[in-house]
Amino acid sequence: MLTIPTKQLFSYDLGIKIIASKIPTEELTICCHGYGHNRNIINALSAHHVLSGNLLGFNFPDHDINAQSDYHLSTFGTLNEILPLLYLLKFYACDLNLPIINLYGLSAGGGAIINALAILNQYTHADQLQKIGITLDHAKQILAIVENSQIILDCPLKSVAEIIAFSGNDPEFVMLAERYTKNQMNPIDALSLLAGLKLNILLHFQNPDEILGNRDDNLFIQHLQTANRNGKTTVIIGHDGGHNVWHTTLWHKYQELHKA
Repeated sequence: MLTIPTKQLFSYDLGIKIIASKIPTEELTICCHGYGHNRNIINALSAHHVLSGNLLGFNFPDHDINAQSDYHLSTFGTLNEILPLLYLLKFYACDLNLPIINLYGLSAGGGAIINALAILNQYTHADQLQKIGITLDHAKQILAIVENSQIILDCPLKSVAEIIAFSGNDPEFVMLAERYTKNQMNPIDALSLLAGLKLNILLHFQNPDEILGNRDDNLFIQHLQTANRNGKTTVIIGHDGGHNVWHTTLWHKYQELHKA
């Protein structure tokens, strides 16, 4: 079993959960849940036996957020949303020196991955990064390991503005859209900050996506391919029934690529 970090750097319990591989390996996939979900995303991934290696689930600050939650107190669209993921990357890449750290992100979790990698690549928010132990050298070490691994973006959040255009001006989403824009954390805009990296990315969209909409799918693909021109971007469009179903199309493609 992999070690779990014990430092209490955050105001809540990250709820880290690891499902160990049946075959001894140092390969780890950090799984990032979506809006309103939690670390148990790894249970479904483990049950379907789609990913190799060890699986790690954790809770973002606003795990299990729901209609009764005060969204004004949420961390979505701020650095505080991203810091726990960055902390875990630093622990497993730099402290434990794992050679392969894959990233899987569903919906808002996919957007968080983009923002985390953009922050590391540009080394922005240096003061806050150093408070959780990430120096510039650490950032480079993390990115080198991620470049040697796999990133899966499963119906990633592109922008809250797209959701508003699709579903209407809900006050919660209007506030979040303003926050994401103010903090320059709209994932579709942050893609350009990945330039220079050589990433292996599997990008999946559902069409139709009844939660996020599909307005900016093609624009997102174009921006990602431009930013990741040195790497490999594989795009899969699925018609499996929407955002919150099991995405068979994605996992069939993933298995096909790993058999090649």
